[in-house]
Amino acid sequence: MSNVSISVKLLIAVLKMPGKIADKIVRALAIVGKITGNTNFPIAGWPANVVTLAQFTTDVNNLVAAQAAVVNKTGTVANRKAMLAIVMTDLKQIMTMVQAKADANTANAENIIVGAGYFVKTSKTKVKQQNDAVNTEVLGTVLLTADTAGHHEWEMSKDMTTIINLPSTSTSKTYVYNLNQGDVWYFRNHKVNTKKSTYNWSPWVKLIVGPGGRTVGGGNLPGHAGGVATA
Repeated sequence: MSNVSISVKLLIAVLKMPGKIADKIVRALAIVGKITGNTNFPIAGWPANVVTLAQFTTDVNNLVAAQAAVVNKTGTVANRKAMLAIVMTDLKQIMTMVQAKADANTANAENIIVGAGYFVKTSKTKVKQQNDAVNTEVLGTVLLTADTAGHHEWEMSKDMTTIINLPSTSTSKTYVYNLNQGDVWYFRNHKVNTKKSTYNWSPWVKLIVGPGGRTVGGGNLPGHAGGVATA
């Protein structure tokens, strides 16, 4: 059986801290400003394993004071270095929080990362294509996807007992049209090779028909929606 791999673009939060101490302080202050009052990071939902916003602000202010003391020759470089190390630890902890929030809202990931004062790095990774059912932008039209390449047969059902056969395809994707919004359907598929050898049916995938976007309710279930046509 030939599995299908697809490329997925990942948006990664990066710090890109500059080299000069004065520029580092500017960056840290900028992130304090962008995180403070940011609706994506409400204080009530701040993770327990991440430095608090109040402490982060204090640590950055301590670094500013330590830098001023070095410039005025009333403080040591060693103390400034220690304050910078604390701030760098804070920035990395906050970056993990920013990344987690971006991962949970991929459609708005870039705005979340940039809005917190970090930079975005794009990475591509290959992942195994999954059996799936997704609402498209056309209401009532569903895109079905199999996790293997080649010819497939498809089925749909409202109760996983009474089955509607869908037209077979020579690819790993097909469409189902004219479904009623709000209806719950189950879909499944299996691979058929050119010698007509068949494979086991995939697990059922549950879908609530709705507006465009993924509205899978329940995911894969062990053991596969009216007016139906496929492309």
